[in-house]
Amino acid sequence: MKRVNLFDAAVAGFVIVLLPIAYGTFRLFRTPQPVITSVKRVEITKEERRVGGPNLVAKLKIQGSGLRPMLRASIDGAPAIGFVFENPNSADLLVGSVPPGSHDLVLYDGVQEVARAPKAVRLQAPVTSRIRIVGTIVGLDRATSDLLKAGASYPAGSPSPTTIVQLGPARPDRRRLAAAGGGAEFPIAGLFARDAVVSISCDPDLLVNDCAIGGQGLSAAPAQMVIIPGPAPMIFSVSEVLPDAAPQIASVRVRFEGSREVVDLMKAGDRDTLLDERAAVVTETGKDASLRLGADETPGGWTYRGRALKPGAPFTLTTSTYVASGTVLSVSMAAAGDKR
Repeated sequence: MKRVNLFDAAVAGFVIVLLPIAYGTFRLFRTPQPVITSVKRVEITKEERRVGGPNLVAKLKIQGSGLRPMLRASIDGAPAIGFVFENPNSADLLVGSVPPGSHDLVLYDGVQEVARAPKAVRLQAPVTSRIRIVGTIVGLDRATSDLLKAGASYPAGSPSPTTIVQLGPARPDRRRLAAAGGGAEFPIAGLFARDAVVSISCDPDLLVNDCAIGGQGLSAAPAQMVIIPGPAPMIFSVSEVLPDAAPQIASVRVRFEGSREVVDLMKAGDRDTLLDERAAVVTETGKDASLRLGADETPGGWTYRGRALKPGAPFTLTTSTYVASGTVLSVSMAAAGDKR
């Protein structure tokens, strides 16, 4: 039997002393395991809507411990749009297209799952309004421009898709540069634009009487640029907003004012410069002309393109060759269901 000498005893004692020190150091400096204690839905800011794009549906506040910047998250198996670290006890989660219901929140460090909160994400169908936006899809490459079709919806299979209602032909993209003394248009080499009418969901803000697409409000002037879904995210320059419901067909009698030369330019079939089905079309010419158009009912009465449509109201017809202004003499609404 080997006898324990003084050196061996000293080494053993040193190791025994180091064990609690090493364990304490490990506990002090190890990366703590993330823990999720609560998940709450919070309001999405306009800046976050711009970053998240049209697919952003919710923002969640995660409370817990051991959170760190390099974590990534998923809702069930769908990756989150973004994990925004605040501190080890708090982070924000930007959630993409996830169906309503209860879902697991899963945190990963690389490919390893490090935390899970079963059924902690409870999503309800978002409160949205559908509208039609009229304007131009700009900044298109040739391939994307050629893919667009009237009647197409994006994203495919979405419960609330964005639908192209009307679509004009492709043309070279141009921009207008404005300055104090005037402005000029200049071409964008290699890019294309297409006039369009799009049915889309927007987020109403009743406090400021506005509706936002991707965090961008529509009520501000000048015309707004918003991001809409498509074969790829697309830039839409909004020039007009219309109700999404089908209009009621109306026959309108208008007394046009101004020079005889302008009135003489008018002919049957002339159409207001509006791609939407509401566009007024001349059916009878003359100083007192007849037009057929799509009207929308509001609490204040019938309107055309957001303007009052009643005897005595002003009316302007803009075509590619002239602008004629006058006064509404009479309005006759067609039978419900009448097609143009």
